Amino acid sequence: MAVFVMSFSGSVLAQKKGKKDPKDNPKYTHYYSDVDDALETKQVVMEFTNGVSRVDMCKFKTKFTNNTNDFLLINPSEFTVTTDGIAHNPKEKEFMLDPNEKKSKTIDVKGGEGLRAESIEVEPEGFARISADGTPVKMPEFQLPASVNNIESGNFSINLKQLKQETKETWARFEVTYNGDDYGIVDPSRISVTIESGQQFANDNRKSKTIMLEKGDKKTISAIFHIPAKVVDMQFATLMVQWGDAMMKTKAEPFTIDDSVTFELDQTLTDEKNK
Repeated sequence: MAVFVMSFSGSVLAQKKGKKDPKDNPKYTHYYSDVDDALETKQVVMEFTNGVSRVDMCKFKTKFTNNTNDFLLINPSEFTVTTDGIAHNPKEKEFMLDPNEKKSKTIDVKGGEGLRAESIEVEPEGFARISADGTPVKMPEFQLPASVNNIESGNFSINLKQLKQETKETWARFEVTYNGDDYGIVDPSRISVTIESGQQFANDNRKSKTIMLEKGDKKTISAIFHIPAKVVDMQFATLMVQWGDAMMKTKAEPFTIDDSVTFELDQTLTDEKNK
């Protein structure tokens, strides 16, 4: 009997000794509570959710809201992500937020030490504001039907891609290229046409929006013009496109955010998810 007890006890001890800590599994994941308060400045609002980490990575989701009527350039690779006192920088591409736009991005840190941490602190950096009202570039008027398909001025070139002229409506599609060192802004709502009498008519394309171009970028814009047939039959008329202040050059103005947020470990959720 004594031999049996000793053998049984040895078996229990062996089982206890062989029991592995679940954290030894590289797939063991930490889950974090969403950050309660958004980080807000006059330029941008950021909401932080869905924080997770393993031994080889940590990531979280950030929802960006552009509070301005300008463009925002955001480079998450300049964020500082600190896990248990160890600082990291994500390898993420910069991106643009259009005026008043909202966009969500997953920000991912891979490699390095101390990633599966008790907390994750995020210090957002790498922001610039690009004014949608830059310095106008005067473009030569453009004849429709086209006598030439291409015009250039400053760092902009414009190429007519498609044209449809009917009695009461003219529709034109242009490709705009920017080759400057800073940024180009194109606001199609500022385009108009004049007829031989000198009367001027605005672009009626309500879907047009202001766009931003980096060096070498090409973007397509459309313009729609409506003129009553009693004024002129556009099917047979010569129209002169006036660009006004539609083409502008502008610069990026960096700004800083002197604040940070912290993801705290949700132990209950972590235990549940790792069962």
